[in-house]
Amino acid sequence: MSELRPTKYLLKKLQELLLESKKQLILAIVLLILSTFCLVYAPKLLGKIVNSILSDFFNNKTSLSFEASLKLIIEISILYILGYSFRIPITKIMARINEKTTAKLKFALYDKLNYVSPTVFSNEYSGNIFSKLNNDVANIKSFINKTVILFLSDILMIVLVLVSSLTLNIQLSMLFIFILPFYIFLMYKNYKETIPYYKIHQDDLSEQMGIIGDYLPNRLLLNGFDAKNYSKKDFDIINKKQTKSFFKSRFYSDSTNPITSLLTYIVQIFMYGYGGYLLSKGIIDLGTFSTFSLYVQMFKRPFLSINGTFNSIKVSLSSFNNILDILEHPTEINENLPLLNKTHVQGEVEFKNISYNNIQNFNFKINSGEIVNISGENRNDLINLLLAFEKIPHGEILLDGQNINNYNLNSYRNIYGVSFDDDWILNSSVFYNISYGRKDVSLEEVVKTSKYLGLDDLIEKFPEKYDTLISEDFQNFSRGEANLICIARAIISDPKILILNYPNSLSMDKLKEICEGRTTIILTTEEGLIDFVDKSINLDY
Repeated sequence: MSELRPTKYLLKKLQELLLESKKQLILAIVLLILSTFCLVYAPKLLGKIVNSILSDFFNNKTSLSFEASLKLIIEISILYILGYSFRIPITKIMARINEKTTAKLKFALYDKLNYVSPTVFSNEYSGNIFSKLNNDVANIKSFINKTVILFLSDILMIVLVLVSSLTLNIQLSMLFIFILPFYIFLMYKNYKETIPYYKIHQDDLSEQMGIIGDYLPNRLLLNGFDAKNYSKKDFDIINKKQTKSFFKSRFYSDSTNPITSLLTYIVQIFMYGYGGYLLSKGIIDLGTFSTFSLYVQMFKRPFLSINGTFNSIKVSLSSFNNILDILEHPTEINENLPLLNKTHVQGEVEFKNISYNNIQNFNFKINSGEIVNISGENRNDLINLLLAFEKIPHGEILLDGQNINNYNLNSYRNIYGVSFDDDWILNSSVFYNISYGRKDVSLEEVVKTSKYLGLDDLIEKFPEKYDTLISEDFQNFSRGEANLICIARAIISDPKILILNYPNSLSMDKLKEICEGRTTIILTTEEGLIDFVDKSINLDY
C-alpha cells in the first residue's frame, strides 16, 4: 500500500492532465461564468418587479402598470433560459475532454506496465492492478465529467452572490461574510480528517476487486482443490476491512451535512429577522428584501452541494494517487538506444559476475544454438534479468558480446520466444491467442504452427475453428492444450532465443525438434529431466 501524496501535488498533476485540453476547458469555464452570472443577476430584477408593483399599489393607482413589470419578467425569463442553456454546451465540452483525457490515461497506464518489472506488483492480486486500470480510471472519468464543473459552479455561485449582495445592502451582506469562515473551516476539517481514510478505502476496494478478479478465471481450479472455503474466508476478511474504511471515510463527511444545514437555516432566520427590521425602518425596500431571500437560498445550496462534491474529489484524488503509483514508478527505459536487428542476432548469451537476490557472482555462457537446462529455485530470477524485467544490480549480461543495456528494450525482447509455467490465456479466439503481439502473422502461419504442435486436429473439431473463443477457466480447452497454445505463441515468430518452462504437454522428441537450431533455455524444477541438453546448471544456492 503506497502513501498518499500531498494534495497540492495531486492537484498539480490533475491540472497538467486537464490543461492538455486547455482551449476547450477555458471555453467551458467562460460559459460557466456567463451561466452563473445570469442565474445570480435574475433575482435583482425580481426585486425590481416587487418594488414596481408596490409603488403602483401605494400610489393608489386604479390599474397597476404591468408594462414595466412585463418587460422585467421577459428579461428574467431570458436570463434563466440563457443561464441553463449555457450548461448544455458545457456538458458536451466536458464529455469530450473527459473521453480524451481518460483514454490517454488508460494508454499511459497500459504502456507503463510494459516497462515495469512484473515483480514490482507481485505482492498484489493481479486483479488489483486490473482495478487500478478500470475502477480508479472510472473515478477520474467521473471527476472530470461531473465534479470539476459542479465544484467550479458552486464556487462561482458563492462569489457572485456575495458580490451581488454587497451592491444591494452591505448590512445584510455581512451575514454572508460572517458565516463564510465557518463553512470554509467545516470543509477544510472535513477534507483533512477524512482524506487518509478515502485512500485506505480505495486500496481496500481495489484489493477486494483483485480477489474477485483472480477468483473468477480460476474458480474451477479452486473448487477442484476444495479451496473455495479458504477463498470465501479471504474475501470475508477484506470485505470487513472495506466496510470499516468506508464507514470512517464517510462518517465525518456525512456528519458535516446537518451542521452545514443548521448554519444555513440560522443565516436564513437572521436574514428574515434583521431584514424585516431594516424593512420596517425604511432602510431597505421590499424588493431588496425579496432579492436577499432568494440569495440566501442560492448561497446555501452550493455549500450543501460542496459536501457531496468534496466526497467525489476525495475519491478521485485517492484513485489518482493509485494511478500515479504505476505511472511514476521508476524504470530504466531509454527509447533513444539503438534498435537491435533480429536478423543479425547469433544467440550467444553470457552472464558475467551476476549478483542478484540469492544468485551471487554467477558466471555462465550459452553458445549460439546450444540447448541449456536451468533448474533450481532461483532460475526465474535469472530469466527476469535476462529479459530485462529487473535491473542488474551487479555484473552484466552480454548478447553476442554486447551488453544488453545498450539496446532498445522492445527490440531486444523481440528476439525471444517465451512460455512460462504461469502463461496466461486471453479470453479470446485461438487465432488471437497464438498470434498475440505479432501484427504480421497470417492465419496460414497460425495453422502451420498448430499442425506442427499437433493442435490442429483439436481446433478443427470446433465449429468456429480458429475463431473459437478460449474460456479462461479451461472449459473447452484443457490446461495442457492451453499450454500448447502458449508454446505456439512463443515459436510462431521464429525467435532467436527460446525460453520454455518444461512443457510436459509435449513429447520429448517434439520438444527436442522445437529446440534444435536455436539457442534454447529450458527451465525445470530439478536437473536430469531433459536428456538431450548441451549444458545443465542448478541454481538452488
